[in-house]
Amino acid sequence: MEASVGGSEREKSNSSSSTPIPVVANFWKDFNLEKEKGVLDEQGLRIAENQENSQKNRRKLAESTRDFKKASAEEKLSLFNSLLKGYQEEVDNLTKRAKYGENAFLNIYQKLYEAPDPYPVLSSIAEKDLKLSELESENRKMKVELEEFRTEATHLKNQQATIRRLEERTRQLEQQMEEKVKEIVEIKQRSLAEENQKTLELLKEREQSLQDQLRQAQDSVSNVQKLHELAQSKLFEFRAQSEEERAAKQSEVNLLMDEVERAQTRLLSLEREKGLLRSQLQSANDDNVDKNRSYLSYYMHPHLREMSLTNMPQVCPKKGCPSALCSSLSMGKLKKVFTFS
Repeated sequence: MEASVGGSEREKSNSSSSTPIPVVANFWKDFNLEKEKGVLDEQGLRIAENQENSQKNRRKLAESTRDFKKASAEEKLSLFNSLLKGYQEEVDNLTKRAKYGENAFLNIYQKLYEAPDPYPVLSSIAEKDLKLSELESENRKMKVELEEFRTEATHLKNQQATIRRLEERTRQLEQQMEEKVKEIVEIKQRSLAEENQKTLELLKEREQSLQDQLRQAQDSVSNVQKLHELAQSKLFEFRAQSEEERAAKQSEVNLLMDEVERAQTRLLSLEREKGLLRSQLQSANDDNVDKNRSYLSYYMHPHLREMSLTNMPQVCPKKGCPSALCSSLSMGKLKKVFTFS
């Protein structure tokens, strides 16, 4: 019911503002429908191919994402760049795909925007075509009548009244024939316009199909944008995890540096203690040497003092010397001892 009401309203509007037939014919002649159909077929194949490639890439990204989730923390660091690159490439491909579909739609839309509505012309041609059929039938009848009249005129040559009547009828028929021929020509023209209307309807259906494909492409772009946002959130989470791990490692390094500093401090303390002990040991050794010198100078036999330092033997020459020190000291040590004594 609504469709019939809409159709009647359209017929009213078209009857009030119909485009001349030559304008419609010239437009569709310049439009070159066959060429545009070839371009639309090529674009449709390209869009279908892009959709198939997009589905393959999405499955591949889904597998890569699952592998990434299953990987360890160290493996994720190596897989992250390739996974992010895959998402970026898919977003770029979908952007190009959407842009291609939009350009294809805008191209055909711009060409069809200024197209005159052929419906009024084709509707008029359809009406005239119906009238043409009726006129052709009537014309055939008239031709039969005309032939009969001519035959009758041949037989009634001697009857002037009949001849005049037939001649008048013939003139009327000829005039009607001319008018009907004109109507037939107009009907044929309307028939051509009707064919153009059918072509236009096909183009409108094609336009609707392209609009559906464009909506699908836009939906795909929306889905990819959502995936991109999800990937961005995952990226931020991974970066946060990396920063936490880096902070933990930095704290470990700081602890190790503190341990190294404490070890260095301890080493310096030990070095100082070592120097102090060495000085104490040296002082103790010096004290022992002084005590030994004093001991030797006090308890050494008088005959050892009289001996020449150059001809001193290794042991004491006196037999039965109770001092064990005489037999244990070397020549060099005795020289040092006697030098100070």
